Amino acid sequence: MLAHGDSSVALVCAMHPVVLNFWMATAQASPPSQTAWEEQRRSIFGKVCEGAWWGTIASEPGIGGDLSKTKATARRGSSDGTYLLTGQKNMGSGSGITSYMVTVAVPEGETAPDIFVLDMREVPWDGSAGVTLTAAWDGHGMAATQSHAFSFKAFPVTRIVLPGLQQPTRGFTSSCFTAVIVGVVEVALETARERVAPHREALRAYERVEWARAELEGWLIEQAYEGMLRAMEEGRDSPLRSAQAKTAIAELAESVLGRICRVIGGGTFSRSSPFGYWHEDVRALGFLRPPWGLSYDRLFAT
Repeated sequence: MLAHGDSSVALVCAMHPVVLNFWMATAQASPPSQTAWEEQRRSIFGKVCEGAWWGTIASEPGIGGDLSKTKATARRGSSDGTYLLTGQKNMGSGSGITSYMVTVAVPEGETAPDIFVLDMREVPWDGSAGVTLTAAWDGHGMAATQSHAFSFKAFPVTRIVLPGLQQPTRGFTSSCFTAVIVGVVEVALETARERVAPHREALRAYERVEWARAELEGWLIEQAYEGMLRAMEEGRDSPLRSAQAKTAIAELAESVLGRICRVIGGGTFSRSSPFGYWHEDVRALGFLRPPWGLSYDRLFAT
């Protein structure tokens, strides 16, 4: 429903709770870590209640969306739990607004990645504090997110006490991301109907076929999404069904918006037209975690 009005707000509401809260919801840690974990959770929740904004900057170039293959490293700092982060990161959504950000890196002396928190309050981006802005988000491509890219060099970070790169329920994650794109497709079809209906008799044969196929694919998207939710609710192979639905909807949504743009015409390329933005927004679903290659790897393995 939010995506009908603003896909940016919808994506933040869908993505950040998934990325941030799945591990915060884990109340129990292994016995040696329980006390420290309780203290860390209280500290993080307290900062949120005080008004601190949290974001993520976990993605990075060259790993195909698979965070387990991160190339970022975290060298031990001078005190317990502190580390120094070095590596390239992108998709820094909310940079400049967020007080804290969450990322992944491989701790010194270990082979598996873990989660770290970055305190970004009043940190300059010129490299003087270990953070360099390498590419500012310019609105190109997916308008529904930011994609600031940064280079980190020995930047102080705090390690999350809960051990291991915990993965949320994949079905839930896929459902959250996919919901935004389904909402965009719905509003795009509704808006296009208002444009097409008054001139339906003047449509060329090709345009009529394209419109009919857009409606068909829109219907299939709705069915796939309902199937995804039903599998989640009933607990039936939800990770597999959600992955299948997310991937299918990613392909169908791009096709629907492409057909709509062809029917309405070249005016969709104008910055004053929402269809061009919607087309880029829905195209991005295939690149949201997991992206195309990793998604099909998982589907084939399952």
